[in-house]
Amino acid sequence: MTDKRLAAVCLLLTGVTLLSWWLGNSHGHHAFTLNAGITLGVILIAALKVRVIAWEFMELKQAPLKMQRVADAALAFIITVLLTLYFVGLSA
Repeated sequence: MTDKRLAAVCLLLTGVTLLSWWLGNSHGHHAFTLNAGITLGVILIAALKVRVIAWEFMELKQAPLKMQRVADAALAFIITVLLTLYFVGLSA
């Protein structure tokens, strides 16, 4: 990985971390619908961060295509389970 690419990835990860912190910190006491949207945003941002870290720092982009697809499917499954549990819990 080149120094420029590493710097760009680090800046991206820092930016989305700050965005998720801002979402959770500055909007934490609003209406129910807004909280659900914020939770959705934070979980999706976390998924983006996991994917970037796996592809850039764990060198998944160099792995065989089948392994890449399995990793993406596993991440999608985990995010789906988290969101399902969150929204089912809200409706209970």
